[in-house]
Amino acid sequence: MAVVVGTALAYAVAVNMTEPAPVSPYAAQSSTPPRTDGVHIAPRSEALTFARFHVNRELRLMRVDRYDNGVVSGVDITALQTSGEADPITMWQQSSYDAIAAATGAVVSVRAEELAVPFASTGAQIGMGGTYPDHAKETRMSRPFAFPKLLPAQRWNMDVPTRSFLLDYEVELGIVALAPLKAGEKAPSFGLVLASDYTDRDRLLRDIGTSDVNTGLPFSAAKSIVPALPVGALFVIPRDIRTFYKTLDLRLHVNDRLRQIARPKDLTWDIDRIVDESIARAKLDFPMGRNTVKLPIAADNTIPARTLILSGTTDGVVVRPPSGRQLFIGIVQWLVSLRWTTPGLIVEPTVREGHANGHFLQPGDHVVMRAEYLGVIDNRITP
Repeated sequence: MAVVVGTALAYAVAVNMTEPAPVSPYAAQSSTPPRTDGVHIAPRSEALTFARFHVNRELRLMRVDRYDNGVVSGVDITALQTSGEADPITMWQQSSYDAIAAATGAVVSVRAEELAVPFASTGAQIGMGGTYPDHAKETRMSRPFAFPKLLPAQRWNMDVPTRSFLLDYEVELGIVALAPLKAGEKAPSFGLVLASDYTDRDRLLRDIGTSDVNTGLPFSAAKSIVPALPVGALFVIPRDIRTFYKTLDLRLHVNDRLRQIARPKDLTWDIDRIVDESIARAKLDFPMGRNTVKLPIAADNTIPARTLILSGTTDGVVVRPPSGRQLFIGIVQWLVSLRWTTPGLIVEPTVREGHANGHFLQPGDHVVMRAEYLGVIDNRITP
């Protein structure tokens, strides 16, 4: 009887407490609003930078030399491409680094908001989780994993809806296959984009329940249900990919407050291991509603060209694992419900509080992701 009374009293106290708002470890580092009207462009000796734009509804390809005051300027190199729709990956397959770097053409300037998605992506991408040690620590992941994200790349300045989501942000380095990728073979080149990985933490918490987060299996639905995968307007092909990507610095602000700094040099898995580990998981089935899906790995066990690999995010996201208080409330409610075959009910208090406390992204919020050389993602959060 004493145990029951004690539990009841502890429960009464717990349900009247609240969780503190998550504090980004970067919040005190900068109060300066992020610049959204331009970035430095890498010297052509280090990387080629591309953007796509329309002229009379026809796609054209620009080799970018400057991005400033909201205007992207460079040389129209569409004529160098011998066939197909203007696209940096097609151009790369038909030409060479030096030929593209030396190409001449009409000088063009286009307002950034008029630029198209910088490459023709596939409809399914590969996401990585737990690849930054600090994010793995804050979310209690013990090892990295991969999951499918069933969305194409989308425009950098799209609106992102909250709907009934617990909407969370993630800034990531996007790695794009320029040719089919094979396990154990170091591809000579990759494309790079600034990328996002908006996530519904409601779906993720419910799908994880009490299962092992480190398999990555519960992640695909929560990562695909938010209809937004904005990428920066620039597509970058470095001359030396394995040196270049480790120099990058990616930052994310919400309402002008710094929330994330991701430095790809800190990735637990480098680019080549990310490729190998993704292919090694080709046969895994990831739950998606009543069905399952697999990673976008071809029948010949390669990652198809144009696949975007989201390399993972760093710490500073909103979500946190359920606290001891939330787990205690969830366990009590689960036991009292007599629905003992559905242990996922244990996370319900965490989900409910997430919807009530306003810590996740809300309509009217402004999310900006930025990286020198890679560009900007600028999203308004809508209902």
